[in-house]
Amino acid sequence: WHNTPPLYDDDAANGQPCLVFSGASILKTRAFDAPLPQPISIMVVAQARGDTTIVDGLWPNSSRFELCHGYPTGWDAAPQICMTASGHSASPRDSLRGSTRGTGEWHLVTAIYDHAASKMFVDGRCEASGHAGANALDGLSIGCDHTGVFYLQGAIAEVRLFSCHLQPPERIQIEAAMARRYGLAYELARDLGVRRRSAPSLLDCGRAVLRRLAEHHSADD
Repeated sequence: WHNTPPLYDDDAANGQPCLVFSGASILKTRAFDAPLPQPISIMVVAQARGDTTIVDGLWPNSSRFELCHGYPTGWDAAPQICMTASGHSASPRDSLRGSTRGTGEWHLVTAIYDHAASKMFVDGRCEASGHAGANALDGLSIGCDHTGVFYLQGAIAEVRLFSCHLQPPERIQIEAAMARRYGLAYELARDLGVRRRSAPSLLDCGRAVLRRLAEHHSADD
């Protein structure tokens, strides 16, 4: 809910519906009954342009829990994707930065917030890992940061929130289905030793994962 909601477009996300954020729109969930502690996994299918926030914590007095294109070392028209659960209103001490830039293309981003075991995947590729902060999540601002400054220029087709650290088999199964739905290129994570450049079916993903796991167990034997 919010008094400046985004616009609904029924086919802008490669033929699928999405919400279009013009740089002044925002959606907010209601506050959670209690803040969610890490680990937390967030999946988003989004299109972003410039220095902009995709999702964050709920209110100005909330702890930061941000997925954005931002926090560059200097001004940049299209900063890299970044995730952080560190601090409040000042620049975060801990963050993870990927290589994907905010140039307006559709991407599937999975941000796993889990203290020093945090990871960020873009279209199936692991672009960053390490410590992204230890904040909890009290609710979601969608399309703007929690301070109400950095609004999204772009669109969001889907947001999924999990109160866990998604493990590779579960993450890949969900990502592959979402990539297929929205016509996105998808690459299996390198930590499984399997790579694909097109959006695979769930069956293909399952076969690849099972094959890799079987090879691992054979080597252990």
